[in-house]
Amino acid sequence: MKKAITRSQIKNIGKRLRAIKASEELNGEDLDALNNWRAHHDPTLQYYGKLLKSEAIKMGMSANQITITQRIKRVHSVILKLKRFPQMQLSTMDDIVGARIVLPDSGDVFKLVSALKERKSKHKLLKLNNYTAHPKKDGYRSIHAVYGADKSPSIQIEIQLRSLLQHYWATGVEIFGTLEKTSFKTGQGSDSWGEFFKLLSSQFAIKEGTSVLEEHERLSKSQINFQLVKMIRKLNIIEQLTTYTSIYTSDWRENRLKGRAGKYALLTLDTNTSMTNVDIYPESQFLKALKDYSSIEKIHHSSHEINVVLVNLDNINNLEKAYPNYFMDTKVLSGYLSQIVLGEF
Repeated sequence: MKKAITRSQIKNIGKRLRAIKASEELNGEDLDALNNWRAHHDPTLQYYGKLLKSEAIKMGMSANQITITQRIKRVHSVILKLKRFPQMQLSTMDDIVGARIVLPDSGDVFKLVSALKERKSKHKLLKLNNYTAHPKKDGYRSIHAVYGADKSPSIQIEIQLRSLLQHYWATGVEIFGTLEKTSFKTGQGSDSWGEFFKLLSSQFAIKEGTSVLEEHERLSKSQINFQLVKMIRKLNIIEQLTTYTSIYTSDWRENRLKGRAGKYALLTLDTNTSMTNVDIYPESQFLKALKDYSSIEKIHHSSHEINVVLVNLDNINNLEKAYPNYFMDTKVLSGYLSQIVLGEF
């Protein structure tokens, strides 16, 4: 791996990424430099993964109650973000890498956020976005904390804290986006689907005792539930999930070598074959994992058929739980929707 890239170089690469067309291959030199930039973040990312685990355990959480992941942002996501925000610079993008912890409920999330704010850290808390108290207009909920690390060049790390319901909402958006070949999270897709996600977000918020979306504040709980059930039936959502996601398979557990330690996982969802391929790498092979990640991104950076991401898990056996959207696994979400329709949620 080459020495760390300079901020001016990464800024220029960002300009070229913003201008790239979906049909173009990424420039090999640019991709190598971008990998250097992503790898430059990794030690700090590892630090926050361990920090989240230790703080959650201090709160009395057991390891099986939490899911901690670290991910390197996909080139596709980087490009989309650069195109959506013309003034943004790749050199100052605060979520090139990120750590995420999923906790049982929103109360646990708030407690952990308080603990992190009170804790003395060698890194500076730059920004705290509370999308639970103030959800995004599309219904997205989570808490994002952005920390600045004093490195050269300086970097920023995004920490996401979610409840289980928030996690299944967010990954559900990804799954439906894959099925519809669109990106709901960036505002694409039909108005009907958008309304469904917003109603579901408010329904989940009622369950957790947090705020509904602003546009739903004048509605009663029963009215929100009624409209959501109506939308689920109108879009035939439960049946669609059952029909279209049941064909997706992955044999990574059967093919995994027994006793092989895993730290990094390269997930490749191919909607053409309805298969999810998983390559596992030990910690010592991080640079190889990053190189393999890049070889796929170079060609398929804007593909609707090939979705790829490189992740680092505290426990590799939590892979499907952490990334149900890469396995098109909707069992939990379908269960919630069925309970809502039956009035049992």
